Amino acid sequence: MKPNKISLVRIDKQQQRKVSTVTVSKLMEKLKANVSNNELAMLRFKVKNADPYMIDKHESMHRIYASACLKKSDNGALVVKDYTDMLLLSTSDIEEENRIAQLKQLTKVVPFTIATFIGSSGRTLKIIARVTLPDLPRRENEAEMEQFYRKAYKVAAAIYSSLLNVPVSPAGIKDGSSPVMANCLISADAAPLLIEKTTPLDVDGVELAPMSQTEIVKTNDNNEVSALISFLTEKYKFRYNIVRGATEYLDKQKPYWGWRVADTRFINGLSLEARLSGVEARPKDVIIYLNSSHIRVIDPVEDYLFNLTDKWDGHDHIGDLADRVKTDLVQWKQWFRMWFYGMVAQWMGYNSRYGNSIVPLLVAPQGYHKSTFCRQLLPQDLRWGYLDNLKFDNQKLVMQSMVDFLLINIDEFNSISKKTQEGFLKNTIQLASIAIKRPYSRRVEAERRRASFIATSNMTDVLSDPSGSRRFFVVDVTSPIDTDKPINYEQLYAQAVAAVRNNERRWFDNADIEEVMAHNRKYALLNSADMYFNDYFDTASPDDPEAMRLTTSDIYDYIRKRAGSRAVTESITVFGRYLSNVPDIQKVHVASGTAYYVKYRKKERWQIK
Repeated sequence: MKPNKISLVRIDKQQQRKVSTVTVSKLMEKLKANVSNNELAMLRFKVKNADPYMIDKHESMHRIYASACLKKSDNGALVVKDYTDMLLLSTSDIEEENRIAQLKQLTKVVPFTIATFIGSSGRTLKIIARVTLPDLPRRENEAEMEQFYRKAYKVAAAIYSSLLNVPVSPAGIKDGSSPVMANCLISADAAPLLIEKTTPLDVDGVELAPMSQTEIVKTNDNNEVSALISFLTEKYKFRYNIVRGATEYLDKQKPYWGWRVADTRFINGLSLEARLSGVEARPKDVIIYLNSSHIRVIDPVEDYLFNLTDKWDGHDHIGDLADRVKTDLVQWKQWFRMWFYGMVAQWMGYNSRYGNSIVPLLVAPQGYHKSTFCRQLLPQDLRWGYLDNLKFDNQKLVMQSMVDFLLINIDEFNSISKKTQEGFLKNTIQLASIAIKRPYSRRVEAERRRASFIATSNMTDVLSDPSGSRRFFVVDVTSPIDTDKPINYEQLYAQAVAAVRNNERRWFDNADIEEVMAHNRKYALLNSADMYFNDYFDTASPDDPEAMRLTTSDIYDYIRKRAGSRAVTESITVFGRYLSNVPDIQKVHVASGTAYYVKYRKKERWQIK
């Protein structure tokens, strides 16, 4: 039997003990299947409402043993056949159901966590952890193994207790009992946590895994831990920002700096600062505290917007903000308003199918305060969510930023490569969720997108892809934007929250898209195909006596023959995309594809045979 097998024990109808084994992954599948188990449902009901001791009366249900491979003796008793590299731990009772779900996710931080699931009562969390087994000679000594597992459970329980901020102990073990026989009743969990790759906990101290060094939380170190926590909280405030997926700090002496991510540089400096003050602290000690449940968990966006519900005074603050941007674009205020509603809806989780897929593109010379205006769109409390230096050639970083930030300014949009603009960026803007792998996570998970985009440019010919221009609307700014006047952010966002909750239009319909694309044509970056088509052809109606019905390849070949193959650098695919977006061009489907009604600009030019 392999040491990674779980033993399952139950009493059958003949009162006979039955022993079987499963892998951890198979056990997790059983837990999922048990969601519809009526006996478990009744058990949880009884525990919740009346009798917490009913759990001992369900002998016909399997009990889980993780630390030992078990077998029956001749007299039917359970005996240890071999030892496994696993520990089975349990939290104490937890009243709040949502709290259990939070703690389950938090166990992923510990690298020796194999699996975590809700206990059979629905009020505990069970943890299966991996430990480094001693060499074979020790495993043959029952007394030594007993001592080994006592130490292993003690260390692991201390680590999880500190991380989760709830008591953790060997599952189903009372004082004096052998920890090798730690067990629990089989359970039901629709979403158990399973981690395929783990780093075992080395309790003999032979090079502990990174996070298992949290043994600093041993009982005799309590005074040092308390002193460290007191030092940290005296100078700083801490919070876990679930939007950014990171712990942040606020310097109490310099609160105007705002909340910042507690990165490695800060943690190392904090450790040195503590030691210079006479507090014993190593970077790993600080890391353990900052990644524990002692840190308040918040969603700063949700908190900010929730406090603005039903507080709008009825004035059009969003329209006032739009008026600060002087432009000849008639639809500017309307389009800005819909985009702004879409941005806030994105934060509130209302855009579940499609992201905020339209981007305002502010075009103006330097000194017109474009970037300042973009930054000022976010209130100070959410300013951490603004990003304007993102490198769009790093696609992984872009996707991560769409989850971690609120507003991304594509600064100097004209510097974005044609390939990126026409491919990755055009498709990314419309996404509602992002598949990413968080730090310390071993799986790629779908995360809700939060970020909307805005863009700036100093050049007018910025759009390289005619079909992709529907994702942007260009705003030609005619004078410097007023960025000195204070913004009433509370009312600005109270208006947006009210609009989103009332389902006011925040999306661009087909008519809007047609207007956007028609408006954007004068801002298109002309390529050789653009220029040469207008040199050689005019659009025509089907009833025009000079009209010809030519395919994309016909037109493309003609231009290359007249202008020279080197002059027309675009592929026929790119040219076809351009052709389909030529203003007023009429087309018809033919056997060979799509044909366009055109006529020669000059009759004496070469005729297609």
